[in-house]
Amino acid sequence: MRDFKKVAGVLIPQRKNVHLAVLIISLLMLPGFAATLTPIDVESYNLESPELEAAEVMREEFSGAGNIWGFGLFIRDSQYFGDSPSQISQVDSFTGINSGQSEPLGGILNLSVLREIDMKAEFLEQHEISEYYLSFASEISGQPILGVLDLATEFRVFMSGQSLLTKPQFNPDTFRMEEAPTNWNDCGALECLSFDDPNVTQEHIDLASHRMANNSKGAFLRFLSIDRAFIQDNSSTLIGPIGGVLDENGSIETDSWGYGRWSASSAWLILNLDRERMQNEGWTFTWINASAEWGYDREGVELSTNPIRYSIDECREKEERGEPLCSVEWLYLSIEEDLREQDELVVTILLGEGPNVEINRELLSSAYLIVLMSIVVIALLWLSLRRISDVLIVGVGLFLSLLWMQGLIGWGIKFGQAYGFEIIFRSQFSNLLPILILALGIDDSLHALHRYKEERKKGKTIKKSAEESISRVGRAILLTSSTTIVAFLANLTSDIAALRSFGIEAGLGVAAAFLLTGLWVPLVRLDVDLWLLKKDKLIEEKEGQLHL
Repeated sequence: MRDFKKVAGVLIPQRKNVHLAVLIISLLMLPGFAATLTPIDVESYNLESPELEAAEVMREEFSGAGNIWGFGLFIRDSQYFGDSPSQISQVDSFTGINSGQSEPLGGILNLSVLREIDMKAEFLEQHEISEYYLSFASEISGQPILGVLDLATEFRVFMSGQSLLTKPQFNPDTFRMEEAPTNWNDCGALECLSFDDPNVTQEHIDLASHRMANNSKGAFLRFLSIDRAFIQDNSSTLIGPIGGVLDENGSIETDSWGYGRWSASSAWLILNLDRERMQNEGWTFTWINASAEWGYDREGVELSTNPIRYSIDECREKEERGEPLCSVEWLYLSIEEDLREQDELVVTILLGEGPNVEINRELLSSAYLIVLMSIVVIALLWLSLRRISDVLIVGVGLFLSLLWMQGLIGWGIKFGQAYGFEIIFRSQFSNLLPILILALGIDDSLHALHRYKEERKKGKTIKKSAEESISRVGRAILLTSSTTIVAFLANLTSDIAALRSFGIEAGLGVAAAFLLTGLWVPLVRLDVDLWLLKKDKLIEEKEGQLHL
């Protein structure tokens, strides 16, 4: 628009109606604003790819396959053995691929460590969540496992002679039965004891590890961390591949053989839950559908996680009453906390789940930064404008810009959900919007008010100064805002739904900032100055006064 004076000529005489319109629209934005207060979850990224679509189909169409998730059991640094509670920082340093673990003897394959793992598995088997466990087959032993797959159970099955590794096997290529790959009835100088036998020793564990590693086609070694290795120990009676490397076919390649034992620094502990049944009984795997409850403790300006502990009956009641459901993320974290209380030689770490809890903890922990930012912004506005009323006017304009942006986003969410055409997916990108709008809004309002002040210094009337500010600065702000909006809307070409949504959200925010801080703020300044003039309290702008 080449001649923006026409816009000023309409806005200034009709400014009371403009103020009323701003008030009404702001009130209408409140329900939309409330819709944006729902928690943001990582599912909002809604990435589009064949792999993720396949995973979604597996979840929806083959929910009987369960929901598999797991923990990592990591050997502690020896100086922290027995300390309670365990901390992630206590995990022993990773020494490299195929380097093994020297302390304790055998690392995660140490007898005492396996007893500790067995205790954790027993705890999980007795946990109330066990009624949701599904069976799955062990790749190592071939035996069906109900709910909990752990290293101690693999040793128990193998050392009882129940593993498929110790039984004759059918060869599909030759259609003939073949001898068992290995056995647990000939242990050389040792007596073949069961895992639960009180007389079992580390030598028994070393021998069982050796036989499972050599005969499971890599399945046993893949259950361990990538630092797994056969480390040299001349006091051992076992001969193995020193520095051996596991290839894709499950074979171990090495140029050196010698006495030693298998070791590693960590292993899996895996659970398999009936996803469909849990969803039918009050649990949700989507953060945004979960009950919003406070699961954090304040530690100074930071927050630490204190998981919500739901009972199965409580979640069923939520489902029956139609209330927000129990989040499985809190379940995962509460179980991790329970397992950590049992840690002696290892540190139990939840792997791959609970990101929304951590993301929201970080966001809430940084809330105090908003207060600091507000103080800094107010101070800078004062240095630039040198009038309390200017600072208040700009502050109101910025606040309403944020309200309009969030309100429009919220209404977009509501309409999308109502009509099945969702274009806005709240994500972590959305957290950047307030900063963006504050930056643009402050620029627009400062340009407009400084031009108003300059015209006042030239001796022009209040109305004429406001007209010049809107007509000259308003046009420039319109051009910059338009190009910024178009730039953000370029995200609509992205295959990532969250990026497309961010482009729309940012465009709405920039438009709101232009209308309120670029056009409405000068009108408010005009009315305030007219009121001050009427009260004979208007202060003339001083020539030479410095404005940053």
